[in-house]
Amino acid sequence: MLTTISVSLLVQALVNGLLLGLVYTLISLGLSLTLGIMGVVNVAHSTLIMLGSYLALELLQRLGLDPIVSAVVAVPVFFLIGVVLERLLISRVARTSQTTGLLVLFGVLVVIEGAAILRWTTDTQVLSVGYTNASLTLDGIALAVPRLIAAAIALALVLLLDAFLRYTLYGKAIRAMAQNRDAARISGIDTDRLSLLVFGLATATAGVGGVVLAMIFPFDPQDHYRWLAWAFLVVVIGGLGSIRNTLLAGLLIGLIETLSSVLFPFQYVYFIVYLLLVITLLVRGRGLAGVQSRTL
Repeated sequence: MLTTISVSLLVQALVNGLLLGLVYTLISLGLSLTLGIMGVVNVAHSTLIMLGSYLALELLQRLGLDPIVSAVVAVPVFFLIGVVLERLLISRVARTSQTTGLLVLFGVLVVIEGAAILRWTTDTQVLSVGYTNASLTLDGIALAVPRLIAAAIALALVLLLDAFLRYTLYGKAIRAMAQNRDAARISGIDTDRLSLLVFGLATATAGVGGVVLAMIFPFDPQDHYRWLAWAFLVVVIGGLGSIRNTLLAGLLIGLIETLSSVLFPFQYVYFIVYLLLVITLLVRGRGLAGVQSRTL
């Protein structure tokens, strides 16, 4: 049943939707890159996000590091994790057979989730810092400080990655590989090394995504399935391998989620979001781009 709301509440929902949408874009970027460029369906993506949240927790509890610092630390840590995974598993198995790759990566998901439960149990965790409950008020609109910081980090990383892929030599080589891997190899591009770089970058975005999610939401070792579903949703709606379309889709999902939560009873929110997914697949088939985007 539709709820009558005030203009201020509607504006509040719009602002929160945009902030959340930036975070959803970040947690979806890695999945979009690996699927759109490498053709790898990384179902373990969400467990890497979850590990990012726990990295922030450990650094906060043991070293007193602010989650903002943890987001910076997560980049090299998770890039290295991605490089190891690509070298040991992806290059040997996942790219040879999609079915085998799915099974192997699902195994990685199970192992990481099980290890996380053993280490941190299934208790829900919260990052508690000085600004956790802080907010700013602008023209009557309350802005939660953690959401502002999380959205700013997400936007910065999205813009940096987009600039890297568009304006650097490595980025242009990755775009060429995305268009045609065989042609790129024939032209002298080391596609194996680039795959290593792409998977490392994708894993780094997942790790940072986990840190920024932990700034906003409570988390536990099994909560990652929600983010896996959300990431797939953004990728399907936005199209494969396109950062800008992924950004548009992430913002769209964030807006729909927050607007639905104020216009309709809570139980309808997820129904509405996934209805959008079904409609998108039926009408356009390949996301917002209308084609299977690999142009980045």
